[in-house]
Amino acid sequence: MNSLRTQLAEYIDQGVIPPYQYSYPPRSTYRPLDGDAFDIQEVWDRDLLHHRTPALNLYLHVPFCKYKCGFCNLYTIISTDQDVYDAYTDALCTQIRDHADIIRARRLRTVYIGGGTPALLSTRHFEQIFDTITEVYPNWRSTTEEVALEATPDSIVADPEGFGRLLRMGLTRANIGIQSLVPKEIREAGRGQAGEHVIREAVRIVQELGLPDLSTDLIMGFAGQTPGTWRHSVDELAELGPTTISTYFLTVRPDAWFSKTGAYQYMWQPELYERYDYARKVFTDHGYVQEGSVRYKKPGRGGYVQKVLTFQGVPLLGLGVGARSYTSVLDYMTGSVKPSAAEVADYIRKAKNHELRPTTGFELSDEELVRKRLVLDTFDLSLGELEHHGLDKIRGDVEAVLDAAEHNGLVHRFGDRVQLTPKGFKYRDVLSWMFYSDNVKGLDREYYEGLHAANQRARKNMGAAPVRITGIDLLDSA
Repeated sequence: MNSLRTQLAEYIDQGVIPPYQYSYPPRSTYRPLDGDAFDIQEVWDRDLLHHRTPALNLYLHVPFCKYKCGFCNLYTIISTDQDVYDAYTDALCTQIRDHADIIRARRLRTVYIGGGTPALLSTRHFEQIFDTITEVYPNWRSTTEEVALEATPDSIVADPEGFGRLLRMGLTRANIGIQSLVPKEIREAGRGQAGEHVIREAVRIVQELGLPDLSTDLIMGFAGQTPGTWRHSVDELAELGPTTISTYFLTVRPDAWFSKTGAYQYMWQPELYERYDYARKVFTDHGYVQEGSVRYKKPGRGGYVQKVLTFQGVPLLGLGVGARSYTSVLDYMTGSVKPSAAEVADYIRKAKNHELRPTTGFELSDEELVRKRLVLDTFDLSLGELEHHGLDKIRGDVEAVLDAAEHNGLVHRFGDRVQLTPKGFKYRDVLSWMFYSDNVKGLDREYYEGLHAANQRARKNMGAAPVRITGIDLLDSA
């Protein structure tokens, strides 16, 4: 135990910055699945056995964007083709109907339309999607606690009337990517189309329209960002007063454009935690409370319900070409991992023909189910909830990590309840990583080493200098 205490203390002293832990196992651990080994209905039937009160998060993926941010490694393609939008919406609605029994067997808690930039779709596309959900689950507007949409500032400014129609359809939250309020940093991110004036105008529009929850974000660690420019963005956003604010450390993964070109390396700078401290003080001084390690909300108004419920073990059904589904049996995708127009066309064809099957994923053992909750939900977790999943089998490992966390001031212990301290919120991703299984660490390392090697070969062929490999397994290499 003492060695873990020392190890954790060293990680904190060194200012280790792992990637934000929003899923476990991460996508990097997914491997091809035997198409006949997993039937989707059977997976979800088995999942029902693990929940006393069956509930469901619904995630709908729309992959289209007008431009690609340099740090983005999400499943997106550049397209503004309305015919493609029409065909994709038809396919997505077919997939919703094909999952009707799964949805109806649970209480639908949240609906999140992510991407990509789903706000690029027209009103008729959203009407079709919402009508299909109503067809499958007539009372969804009564049971859902959140109906959310991802958007860019320029997509809202370009069509404020269309956004207003979404509110009348029941939209309760919009996630608007801001990242910075410093023009140079916005351009550095590859988002020259969304200057500071566009961001301010988008915030004004949604606030005047009466959107219940406006969620925005800022990123720490852009090249050229200084403590002063960071303070400027934080201060300005606090004054704009969105109901939810997230602050992320910049993570440049090997499959993002920044990494492929060598424009950025992974930012591991201990002083970035000082920017975290500044943001936390400013936002809490402005009346926000901390909902997660990266997120602040106005009490009673803001927040990210789907993420909170997913962290607490509520399964997520992901539909669309790049969507992931999270169950207690299998985390999986039915589409391709690598985005392309051809893969989107293949998804459309397979959805219409009812041919979608799990193609890649990670089968969850009892041990990994326990680790999933520990990785994601130490904000406030009763270990008693994990006993029926087999906590006792790894209790020694878990207690050793929790002892190190308590010794370093990251958690409170009240009997079997664990809660993060303010310091624990700050270093939550470091602590979460310590709950990873050796199997997941190995698969993650293997995946990113492969991507790094491919990037190095590509840069060598272009005559560019190699990029130092960092951040594959930050804590192992600390």
